[in-house]
Amino acid sequence: MKWKKLTALAMASMMIATILSGCGGGNSEEKSSGKTAESSSEAKPDEKQELVLNNVDCKVLDVNDARNYNEFILLNHVQEGLFRVFSDKDGNDVVENAGCESYEVSDDGLTYTFKLRDYKWSDGQPVTAQHYVDSIKRLLNPENGFSYSFMAYDIENAEAYYDGQASADDIGVKALDDKTLEIKLRANIPFFIKKLTNVCFDPVRLDVIEKAGDQTKYNADYKLHVFCGPFVIADHTKGNEIVLEKNPEYWDAENVHLEKVTLKEIPEDSTKSILIENKELDAVEANSEYIAKWQKLTESGQLANISKTSPSCNYMCFNQHTGGLSGLMNNAKCRKALSLAINREEMNEVVYSGINIPAYGLIPAGMLVGEEEFRTVAGEEPLKADYDKYKDDNEGLQKMFKEGMKEAGVDKDLKDVELTIISSGTTVQDQAIQEYFKQTWEDRLGVKVNVNICADTSLFVDERNNNRYDLVFMGWNGDYNDPMTFMELFNTGSGYAKFMGGYSNEEFDKMFDSLAEESDMEKRAETYVAMENNLINEQAGIAPIFYSNKQFFVQSYVKDMSFPTFGSAYEFSRAYISGK
Repeated sequence: MKWKKLTALAMASMMIATILSGCGGGNSEEKSSGKTAESSSEAKPDEKQELVLNNVDCKVLDVNDARNYNEFILLNHVQEGLFRVFSDKDGNDVVENAGCESYEVSDDGLTYTFKLRDYKWSDGQPVTAQHYVDSIKRLLNPENGFSYSFMAYDIENAEAYYDGQASADDIGVKALDDKTLEIKLRANIPFFIKKLTNVCFDPVRLDVIEKAGDQTKYNADYKLHVFCGPFVIADHTKGNEIVLEKNPEYWDAENVHLEKVTLKEIPEDSTKSILIENKELDAVEANSEYIAKWQKLTESGQLANISKTSPSCNYMCFNQHTGGLSGLMNNAKCRKALSLAINREEMNEVVYSGINIPAYGLIPAGMLVGEEEFRTVAGEEPLKADYDKYKDDNEGLQKMFKEGMKEAGVDKDLKDVELTIISSGTTVQDQAIQEYFKQTWEDRLGVKVNVNICADTSLFVDERNNNRYDLVFMGWNGDYNDPMTFMELFNTGSGYAKFMGGYSNEEFDKMFDSLAEESDMEKRAETYVAMENNLINEQAGIAPIFYSNKQFFVQSYVKDMSFPTFGSAYEFSRAYISGK
């Protein structure tokens, strides 16, 4: 199929509509701040220290409830957990001790003891080990329904508590004293420190939360919060910008140079381009249309370019909660026909100017199992063989889809089948990506595809939560460097099931459960390979589309800003302005 022409702007500016993401990394030594390639310890800071960045407005300010890319960027800079992720001069992730001054791990790898440094909340109260205990127990409380609860399941009795089979007191976390936190694991988890960099484990103040009274208000109103990170929220104009100011109570305030950071919501890339060229925006993540243009500014010395392979996968989710509006999304053959119909190479070249990597699996390159790179160990991605088989076989795909319809008890012609995609994106680029899927499936499968573009996020959430859809395009940026950061999304009962289509498969769950106490890296790798094949090929639980490559452009006067592979997309807590 040759994709019908959209406007030049739509084709050039395509980016994904929704990415969920978090953080990761790991080591036990306290190190100096990580630096980007444009760091300059010799540069003299300007008198005025202000930074302006682009970030989607945040509706969630609660660290335990956070789940999105934009929320992690914000909360990473206003709160301080045990660890913080930077990138070094070579662009590699470095985990530094933050709220944790030091830690020890028992010989059997089951007990972690953290010594906290002396640091404070923005109201002057000390941060204590009990605040971390309260955070973990609150994260796991099933009544709260926090999406990231699964991140804590490695802790002893954590999952049992969430499932109602243990009490909160049974969870393997306790404060030995005000400055000593102990966490016991159910098994030796080699990447546990990497998980603790996620903001969901940051300390919380129950007295402050209880005073707020209502979770919705607590999430929305920054004035109801206290902060313990490098910055505090000073102002929030909903739908426009969030203003941060330096936190004078921060333990390392002397190394925080920026006095003010403004996070602006700038939906259109054309606007970002004008602002970055006029030096009214200090850093931006680029898409295909502007890379070449901004590269010229890099060559002239105005901008610095940071290019990174992202630990992310972007995929189409099928509504397996109810089978969708069509009643067909619970059938594996229908799902697989839809997945195989997508020409990922064409889509990447025509829509994304070739900047991404077509995906036939879930796990991107660079993810490690122990010391081994997963994709090298796994070999060919699980969907690739069948994709090649059906690449030009529309008749075969239609036959597969009709077999699925018969199994699902739907008796109608293909032309009478209607599928509905929902999207929260209203920009040209958001709408055009949905148009690509629509044209692909109508041309290759002969079905009708409706695109429901919701005017705002609340309408999208209502449509999704009430299952008024068949398909939704989503993405995930890994929280830490192990395939489990992707696999745990699709285990039955995962906190992300409602966002990811609700895939549930007994065989997948058994393999997932077998990893809870498996520390042999070779066996873990074998299980991951089988789980990926189950999800992507055998059951077609999702349709992988592409792995992302990220391109950041930063004004040359911005020094020591990090762009970690795992964690907050931007790490600016030790950045400064010089020579603006």
